[in-house]
Amino acid sequence: MLRRSAGVASVLAAGLLLAACSGGSTSSPATPSASSSTFVANCKSGATKIVFWAWVPGISRAVAAYNASHPDTCVELADVGAGSPAYVKIANALKAGNGAPDVAEVEYDELPSFEITKNVIDLSKYGAASVKDKFVPWVWDEVSSGSSIWAIPGDAGPMALYYNSTLLTRYNVKPPATWDELATTAASYHQANPQSYFTNFAASDLQWLLSMMAQAGAFPFRYPGGSNVTINFTGPAQTAFADYWDKLISAKLVNVTSDVDATQFANLDKGVDATWMSSAWFPSYFGPAAQASVGAWRTADLPQWTAGQSVAANWGGSSYPVFNQSKHPDKAAAFAIWLNATDDAWNITKTAPSSLFPTYKPLLGDPTFQNLTVPISGSATPYVSFAKAAQNATAVQWPPFMTEALNQQATAFQNVGTSQTLKQAFAGFQNTLVTYAKKQGFTVSTS
Repeated sequence: MLRRSAGVASVLAAGLLLAACSGGSTSSPATPSASSSTFVANCKSGATKIVFWAWVPGISRAVAAYNASHPDTCVELADVGAGSPAYVKIANALKAGNGAPDVAEVEYDELPSFEITKNVIDLSKYGAASVKDKFVPWVWDEVSSGSSIWAIPGDAGPMALYYNSTLLTRYNVKPPATWDELATTAASYHQANPQSYFTNFAASDLQWLLSMMAQAGAFPFRYPGGSNVTINFTGPAQTAFADYWDKLISAKLVNVTSDVDATQFANLDKGVDATWMSSAWFPSYFGPAAQASVGAWRTADLPQWTAGQSVAANWGGSSYPVFNQSKHPDKAAAFAIWLNATDDAWNITKTAPSSLFPTYKPLLGDPTFQNLTVPISGSATPYVSFAKAAQNATAVQWPPFMTEALNQQATAFQNVGTSQTLKQAFAGFQNTLVTYAKKQGFTVSTS
């Protein structure tokens, strides 16, 4: 679920430095207090305890339901922080040889950091392959390699073009079908309304940027596993992507502020930005800040680089691996499978406050799910676009050092739009990551 900015931890920055340890989980308090971050409910006496770390709001409802329907297992939920704080705690526990959870929420881009050190268990030996066909193919590719399955996929962040229908109607503008059309539209829209931009381009948000690059066929990483990795921000596809946006940025036709913060939400609500290329979790982030524009937001497919195609993108989402410190990997795997591959679990986590967007095909194809409404879109049904995007996204190969990349993003891209082009930032960022990866023992290719 999490859309995450740069982490501050160095302990996870080098996946190769994580110790591959074994051992059992430590015990947690059996009875949580109202202020505790630990949740236990519906556990039967003598049940086998499984420790689960996750930050999804309201996921305790699913934990309680599992414990009630599986009396031989007691899942104990702890929220130790979202994103990087959680990964730091997991990494420290793995290095120490004890204290790691049995199961944890791990974003897709961070999973390879735990795979390379053999800290996650191959779930194929616990029947995980039996649920493969319940998920969209690309997300299964991101949690598996060959016959090995390193996690059960959970939610995702399929992307669409969110647009303020009031503004676009006022200026007689339609959502662009191609990126060439978007460039033309951005120019005509800004000319007609100089106080507003057609869209925002947040170069310093690496996860967003990589999602946009993937949709353009310009994803810069290749990592099939092992010690070989490709880091390519300067190839033909990457350069074409940078050139496209540099033209819009230099002509001041797109806004270049940050995203997913109070400034951007104010810009969207007040009409400074008319659209945002965002994820299915957009309503839960922007919704609380929206006032003037409530009800006006609609969705359209992302523009295409080639007319007539239907290439989608994904921004965000989490998987659920079992760590090798678990004393009960069979029961931990069973819980991870139930949480992400059953109607019972998704009937809970699809609803507020969790509001997870599924990669689980039975729910994605359900008309009652696709026709859900959200306040910022009035009576419109934005999940139709997102369900389509979830089916059409493409798997990418995340490198096993995404935390380091995220730590470096602000420095690398902070001057894009002022004293630096995106193309120049790409070249500098590539040099930084290549140097880092080589120091960690990787053999690096840049083409």
